[in-house]
This record gives sequence, C-alpha cells and structure tokens, in this order.
Amino acid sequence: MNGWLVIGAIGLLLVGVGLSWRHWAVAMLALARRRAGLRRHTVGVDGFELVYYAGGPRSAEPLIFLHGFSADSSNWLLLAPHFRDYRVLVPDLPGFGETGYLGNKSYALDCQVARLKDFIDILRLERVHLVGNSLGGYLAAAFAAAHPERVASLGLFNAAGVDMPKRSPFYEAALAGDNLLLLRKPADFDAILKLVYHRKPYLPGFLRDHLIALGMAQAADQDLIFQEVFGQRVWLDDKLPSISAPTLILWGDDDRVLDISSIQLFKAGIPHAKIAILAQCGHVPMLEKPRPTARLLRQLLEEGRFKPSQPE
Repeated sequence: MNGWLVIGAIGLLLVGVGLSWRHWAVAMLALARRRAGLRRHTVGVDGFELVYYAGGPRSAEPLIFLHGFSADSSNWLLLAPHFRDYRVLVPDLPGFGETGYLGNKSYALDCQVARLKDFIDILRLERVHLVGNSLGGYLAAAFAAAHPERVASLGLFNAAGVDMPKRSPFYEAALAGDNLLLLRKPADFDAILKLVYHRKPYLPGFLRDHLIALGMAQAADQDLIFQEVFGQRVWLDDKLPSISAPTLILWGDDDRVLDISSIQLFKAGIPHAKIAILAQCGHVPMLEKPRPTARLLRQLLEEGRFKPSQPE
C-alpha cells in the first residue's frame, strides 16, 4: 500500500476523534513516526537543540539517515520500518526541520561535518552505517572521507557533491540565481513535487496545507543556507578516494535535481562502489521506491556488518 495513503488513513482517524484542522498534520506525522517505530529525542550540538528520531534495539548496529535540502527526518518514514533490526537514527540536520535555523551559525560543509561527528560522539557510537540523500548524501560522503574509520557502510542516494557532467534543470536554474526547491508561494509546491518525483504522489489535503505553510515559513532561512553552500560549491572529487567503506551509489533514472551523470564522477572517486539505478524514479528513491531501495540498502548493510572483535 502506498505510504502516503496509509498516512491519509491515519488523518481520517484523527478527524473522527475531533482533532482540530490546525493540528491534524502534526499529529498525523507523529503517529506515522510511531508506526515506523521512531521516538523523538534531542541532544545539544554546537548551540543547536538537535532533534532526532530513533528506533530499534539500542544494542544493534547504528544506521543513520541524513535528509536533503529543504527536507527533514520525515523523508525517511517509508524506509525506516524496513530496518527495525538496526538502531535507526534520523536527525533533523542543523538549519532544517525541528532542529531549526540559527542566524549566527555557518552551514558550510565543514561545519556540518563537524556537527555530525559531534552527534555521533555524543551518542558514543564508534562506527555507523551512514546513508544520505541529496544534500545529506553530500554530508555523508564528506564525513566518510574525513573519518573513514567511523563508517561501516555508506549509502549515497542521488547525492550532491560533484559537478555533474550534464546539468540538470535544477542546477541550470541555480546557476541563474533561482532555487527551484524553495517554497515561496503555494503554487511552488506542485512545481517542487514535479521536480523531485518521477510521478507526483498523492498527499492528503491537510498534509499538503501543512507542508506548504511550513515550507513558506522556512524559505528565507533555507535560501541563506543554500546561498552559502551553493556559493562555495566544495566538490568532493579529491576527497572521495579516502572513502574505504562498502558503498552503494543509488540514483533514480529521472532525477531533475541532480543529474544521473553524477554517478560517473562518484564512481571515479570511489572505484569499489556498487551502482544501482531505479527505473521511473526521481530524486528521492526512499520515498518514491521504498521497497526496492530497502532491498538494495539491506545488501549494502550486510556487506558492511560489524566484524566481531578478535581476542588479542
């Protein structure tokens, strides 16, 4: 069953108990997270109250999911339930989601890598499986290159971080000064869905209204983040060879945000990486194709399983 149809059904249940329109979407997302086995936590990182959602056995191998630009931890709600045997950790990255934006902070790549390391250190995680989509993939790859000993396996889903040989519609617009992922007015919502997905998904009306209001409220802050990150454009080509973990480079064949031609540059820098391409899929495979994405990720995680420590 389509995950968003399940979420819509949850929303109808909330109507039945008389919950106000204003709170439907928030309550529905909270229930969807509980359905995925995720619970809300916070931790202090570099002045941020970093919000993250966690599920699975605390003793299990940690699996961290990193969302992309203008997104948040909810982007992993359809994929997380496939990995209940792992300790799943899904943060709202600094600048996004419930963690929020602080105007006195930098969101440059090296700052975000340092915050991710702090997050992992605070949770006392020696090694992690790390998966990122888009901007989150950029961060995951940079972290894996800077701290290869901390990463057991690496999943790069339609990742940023290389100068794509063939420019996408999003990239062409960004070079002209227009960020097509910013939601400045309600009409932008459908345009963003068409840009990000191969096939625009069904969304319940109250969830749609909530996401539009949220996106418009955050647009100015996210524009500042994008200007800083895109303005610097720190390409990872010379850092990628430092990645030693088993790696999966996953792409949708109809990505209009980050063109599929990026694969060849990631593969050049990470020659041991495995490549997978999902047909009829856009920029967010974990949302548009969660089941095949889960199967491919499961194979990667098995390859990166922690080895039992050997007696000295």
